[in-house]
Amino acid sequence: MKTVVITGISGTLGQALGAQYVRKGWRVVGVSRKDDLEGEYFTDLLVSPQTTVEDAQKLLEYDPDIILLNAGQIETEIGEGGVPLSEMVESMNRVNYTWPALVCLEAAKLKRNRPLDVITIGSIADGSPSAFGPVYHAGKIAIHYFVSGVGPIVYHANRNIRMRHYRPGAIYGPLAWAPVNRLNEKGYQIRAKRVQGAPSADTVARKIVKWIEDGKEWVGTYEEPFSFKIFKYLFTLAPNFFYKLQLLGWRKGSKFV
Repeated sequence: MKTVVITGISGTLGQALGAQYVRKGWRVVGVSRKDDLEGEYFTDLLVSPQTTVEDAQKLLEYDPDIILLNAGQIETEIGEGGVPLSEMVESMNRVNYTWPALVCLEAAKLKRNRPLDVITIGSIADGSPSAFGPVYHAGKIAIHYFVSGVGPIVYHANRNIRMRHYRPGAIYGPLAWAPVNRLNEKGYQIRAKRVQGAPSADTVARKIVKWIEDGKEWVGTYEEPFSFKIFKYLFTLAPNFFYKLQLLGWRKGSKFV
């Protein structure tokens, strides 16, 4: 029986990914900070703080065929003026970037005679950071850069270990509303249109699982809105202009101005 380890198993996408693999007959090790989870989207539950090298090593003790580093944290608290809270910055960067990077590096040490895919789950926003979800976007940018930079080194050092990255877009549901605590009514309506038209978690999970099985791409991306593509290119090619757009966007879309 093949084994997949999925972090963030209690979340919208985590549950959908787990259910996909359970239906395929895999052993699904769900990783969570919660010790009271129930459901048909995992077969084993690993309760873990997901912070240290030792925590990363415990995932590898299951001898998995796939590790899906899906856990993520969104900005649910903000300070005066919409400024990110220091505590949230530390926590979100650990969950979204630092700990997944540790898992990747611990996996790179393994001596295996069969392949292991270590897949980080990012965001299409990693190429177009926004003033309305800045800490979240920063962590997703960081893990994407890490995988693209460290992945080739790991692969050529150990051909059975592949670090890959998948960038899903918005998913229909309450967790897709992360920026609303910074948006004014006009900005809220724009966000509502995008989220209400987003695919379900099951739809996204099916595509991710197929992408993993195909195994041809190192970085995968769900359908990306045209606006994200434009902002991504501006961020790369005209960073000063992009920053000015962020200044304008905050003035027009924030309820704090």
